[in-house]
Amino acid sequence: MSIRAVIFDYGRVLAYTRDEAPRATWEQHLGLAPGALTRLVHNDHTWIAAQRGTLSIDAHWQVVGETLALSAADLRALREAFYRGDVLNDGLIAALDDYRARGLRTALLSNFSADLRDMLAQQDLLRRFEVLAISAEIGAMKPEPEAYQRVLNMLGLEASACVFIDDLPANVAAAQALGVHGIVFQENATCLALLDALLQKSSGSAGRSC
Repeated sequence: MSIRAVIFDYGRVLAYTRDEAPRATWEQHLGLAPGALTRLVHNDHTWIAAQRGTLSIDAHWQVVGETLALSAADLRALREAFYRGDVLNDGLIAALDDYRARGLRTALLSNFSADLRDMLAQQDLLRRFEVLAISAEIGAMKPEPEAYQRVLNMLGLEASACVFIDDLPANVAAAQALGVHGIVFQENATCLALLDALLQKSSGSAGRSC
């Protein structure tokens, strides 16, 4: 079956943290070790619950604020600063637009809280995806098979008609186990070369001109 859609992960693929300074400033202010703030915010309890949609993102941040003994004003300031150092992967997004122009369908499958939809709109990414599968909205997280099946159902495509791109090998392996073509993202050039190779092997599809 020819490849008809590419499913992208979000974090560390389409967007990534380039500047750690905003978080580092807060760590110094709070007397935390380097990296401790990220581990606290992206913890294994309330952050997972927020990604599953069983806890609101506001409730998650409230727990973070209580853990750090922050005032309401300081908590708002921390929330505003936490993702300030994140930037879009402009090269990959440009390639995504090129593929879309050539008729390839695009989808997003991300383990994230429900506020990702608003973030994507602010970043001008929302319009670039025909299908959006956010774990907090679909109630399943990668690498659970249900997460992949949900996005396939939303696309109305068989697994073999799709390519999935993610920075975590375990997430890609889970997609491949269902018959989805998989690419582990490391950097743009290699990712796009692998994607072009898959498309060129797929009958009726053509790779991106480099």
